[in-house]
Amino acid sequence: MRLRVGAIGLVVAAMALLTGPVAGAAASPGFEVQESSLRLNLTVKGSNGFRGFIATEGHKQVSLTLIKGGVLMDLRTNGTVSRDGIVARFGDLGKVSVRFQGERPSAEAGPRRQGQRGDPTPGCSGRDPIVERGHFRGTIQFQGENDFTRINAGLAPGTVEQHFRRVCKESFQAALNGLFEELFSGLRVDMLEAHARVDGANVAFEAASFDLSSILGPGTPPTYGFSGRTMEWVDGMRIIRAANVEETDSGFFAGKPGAMPQNVTVVPPKPLLESAKYRKEAGVPATWVGPLAARLPGAGLVPLTGPSFKSAFCGLTVKRLIAGERCLGRQSEPEPHSLATFARGAAHGSGSQSQAFWDVRLSWSR
Repeated sequence: MRLRVGAIGLVVAAMALLTGPVAGAAASPGFEVQESSLRLNLTVKGSNGFRGFIATEGHKQVSLTLIKGGVLMDLRTNGTVSRDGIVARFGDLGKVSVRFQGERPSAEAGPRRQGQRGDPTPGCSGRDPIVERGHFRGTIQFQGENDFTRINAGLAPGTVEQHFRRVCKESFQAALNGLFEELFSGLRVDMLEAHARVDGANVAFEAASFDLSSILGPGTPPTYGFSGRTMEWVDGMRIIRAANVEETDSGFFAGKPGAMPQNVTVVPPKPLLESAKYRKEAGVPATWVGPLAARLPGAGLVPLTGPSFKSAFCGLTVKRLIAGERCLGRQSEPEPHSLATFARGAAHGSGSQSQAFWDVRLSWSR
């Protein structure tokens, strides 16, 4: 029986250990401050098999993530967010105007507030988080370009999470970080990157090979991850479209990073299409050619190769990857938004861990 633990899923867990709770202002040595925050999350069904996830960060940022299998579209805009609901418009594509209605407490629960307190965190002082479950009522409308999906809903299940300022001992998180360092920091990742600016959008392709033999034992085959995506700004709204897939059979054929000439052939499975070849000789720019493409929600068939693409192939460790290093240069720090929020949910059972990993990678797009 094949072990059904993918390398990318393990990396998701490792990243969660490394990042831990969000810290705020400085505290006494040995302690950290976790600042207050508000998050609203709800789910809704779209046509053509798409699912919608609406998530907020703070009192302004609202995102709608549409997912079907390995493809997704994420729209982020500014709106009005409170514990009572969400009001936001996604350009000409859709709008959200909903109010939250919490579930009524059961007779056994007594007259206490509907919110359910989260489990107390060892070593923390301050008010525990409150999670309210219920429904959002109002208007949720969306019509994707080329009619790839439609949403017209007046009711959607969801939660309101209120996190309060707390002071926590660092020892628990330090122990988790130590476990991460021991298990994952040296994990090797061979990565190919290709980026371009096409018709006002950032277009990118990434292929990664994760070697788990140091953790699961010699002879463990690598796991391969592939991602093709675009990112653009329309009417003050950021839109990411992506096709992502994890594969345990080889679709990534590469020589040793650093050896010359470098030759890499990628043949990703669906939802990515066709193949591409990378070649780098000493002293000359790399070439990245082939019919490789991705059929992305609302955008149709998007080529992922061409003369405008910059490409590179390199070997990294997970520690360096999480620190922001990439083959084509260092990336800036990630910013919180719905893809990262969805990744947190996916890692806890609402989606696949491989999807969660690539969502986090997308949230770090240039």
